This record gives sequence, C-alpha cells and structure tokens, in this order.
Amino acid sequence: MVKYMYGEGDNKPDIAEAGEYPATIKTAEEKISKNDNPMIELMWELESGCVIFDYLVFTPKTAYKVDAFIKSVGIEAEKGAELNIVAEALEGKRAFIDVGIEEATDQFKAKNKVLNYICDKGVPPPEPF
Repeated sequence: MVKYMYGEGDNKPDIAEAGEYPATIKTAEEKISKNDNPMIELMWELESGCVIFDYLVFTPKTAYKVDAFIKSVGIEAEKGAELNIVAEALEGKRAFIDVGIEEATDQFKAKNKVLNYICDKGVPPPEPF
C-alpha cells in the first residue's frame, strides 16, 4: 500500500514565462477544425510540467507553421514531398518551441501558447523528461 496526500500535485506551475523551451509532445489527436479543415491537436509538456496546447491546421494559409513543426521535430522531408502524418506517431517527439503568454480575458485565465517552432537549434535529445 502507498499513502498519498491528495492535492500535493497542486504545486505544478500553471503557466511558464515567455521564452524558448525544449518540449515533448504528450498527446497528439487528429481532429477537424471549426472551419472543417483537418488538424492535429498537440499537447506539449515543458520540463517544468507546464502543459501547452497547440493546433496544426492543414491549410495553405498555415502551411508555414506545419513546415516549421515538421522540421523542428526532426521529420526529414524534401520540398514538394507528400507526407502522411499520423497523429499518434508524433507522441514522444521533442522540439524547441517559442512560448508566449495569451493574456487573461473575462472568460478565460492567462495561458501559454506556442508562438513558433524553432528549427535552427536542432531537435532536443529523444529522452522524455
């Protein structure tokens, strides 16, 4: 038997300071956006335990973000190559991400957001935190 005091996990930080961090994809799920476009919902985790959600929406307008994501997690692709991206296969991948803070509103508290995927630092080691 293991004794545990419920609520001790409350010390996990809710929000990280803005900056660049190595992060791990904890979950990736294929969904459809509110505009009926295919997308993948990503749940990133920082070493501090902060969780950040981001969405890869597959449209010509957001192709720059998807391309940066692909390069940042170490997926090799040549320009013009057609890729089959399986959400579950992304789980456990790591990358450097540029984290910002979305200010609180009357309806929602402040939260982190992924501003950019960083491609020029290379991919962090594959070991999870």
